[in-house]
Amino acid sequence: MRKFVLPLAVVGAALVAATPATAQYYPAPQAAPYAYGSGYGNGYTNNWGQVRSLQVRIDNIQRQINRLDRRDVIRGRSADRLLDEANKIERRLHERARGGLNPREAGDIEVRIGRLEQRVQFAMNDRYGRYSNRW
Repeated sequence: MRKFVLPLAVVGAALVAATPATAQYYPAPQAAPYAYGSGYGNGYTNNWGQVRSLQVRIDNIQRQINRLDRRDVIRGRSADRLLDEANKIERRLHERARGGLNPREAGDIEVRIGRLEQRVQFAMNDRYGRYSNRW
């Protein structure tokens, strides 16, 4: 009987000693204080990857406009206007991205970039009537 009770008492004591360690309270991890939808701040997230991808698109547009202007595919004045628009979008992106973009601002900048890309394509393909038979 002693062979049975002694190991049972040792197992019981080990369970009693281990119970407080397993029952400790670990709080759930908290969201960042200014994360979108967390209930704090103004709904901004630090989505620098998205800002960088928008910046890359703007850089590509500026490079394309400069290349088309050098090759005289589009007129200098039209190229200046397109570059001015690209610079305005870039400034807007930098101003808005300082504290992170919210989805509305990111969408607005994406739409502006898309319109500018379309205008560059139109200028490249149509050449603003420069060599067409409309004259």
